Amino acid sequence: MGISERDRRVARAMWGVAAGMVEARDSEARDVARLALAYPSPENIRALIVAGRGREWLPSIIGALAEVGIAAANDVLGDTT
Repeated sequence: MGISERDRRVARAMWGVAAGMVEARDSEARDVARLALAYPSPENIRALIVAGRGREWLPSIIGALAEVGIAAANDVLGDTT
């Protein structure tokens, strides 16, 4: 089916806000967040999650990633036949 443009916009916005807040407010995770924003690959996003262990901002990153997953649910989980 494909991701709707609305769902894509919502997911991108939530990701940008969550990772942008990390970049702006956590000097220890700034470089990792910046990389995950510029190049949102699985490896860079996983690195940001690892950097967030025990940090107060991790739930916002997980929430944003949930929106990304929801937006892509049909493509990833839908019937491929």
